[in-house]
Amino acid sequence: MFREDYFLRQIEQVTAAVGEILGLARLERYPQALAEVDAGLQRFLGLNLSLVTALTASELVALTRFGERLDVSRLVVLAELLQAEGDIYIARGQPAEAAERWLKALELMLEVAFASEANLLAAEPRISALAGRLAGVELPADLGEWLAHYQAAALAAASALGSAGAPAEAGE
Repeated sequence: MFREDYFLRQIEQVTAAVGEILGLARLERYPQALAEVDAGLQRFLGLNLSLVTALTASELVALTRFGERLDVSRLVVLAELLQAEGDIYIARGQPAEAAERWLKALELMLEVAFASEANLLAAEPRISALAGRLAGVELPADLGEWLAHYQAAALAAASALGSAGAPAEAGE
């Protein structure tokens, strides 16, 4: 229960920070918005923007592991901030930089989704949003396959959930 409360509070704080970042981007205050992304990374994760940019998604995942346990909340925060950074770059007219951040965020969210069965559907809105942003981008083959696998697994989980809650047919 404590862990869940902490996770929810952290997501609320990150959501507020991302809202502020996107507000700055809408005002075309891009340097300040990027500085806020960096501040958010430092505040919530103890990382800086240049390190996050330099590391691959796999390396970032490794930073969030405690032994075999994946720190899902840290990955969600990281993905949210990377998505916001990508949104800043697209607003600045830098689609290649935006796509790079969104691809990394997508890979992190797929890690979250497959960390446990319960995460499959919970991650769906974020994964769909990132996939939408990347609609015109050719995904690396392995990431494209992983996304397709996720979409099939999420559809199956949603169908199973839907059929479990469906009322029984008359005469059964």
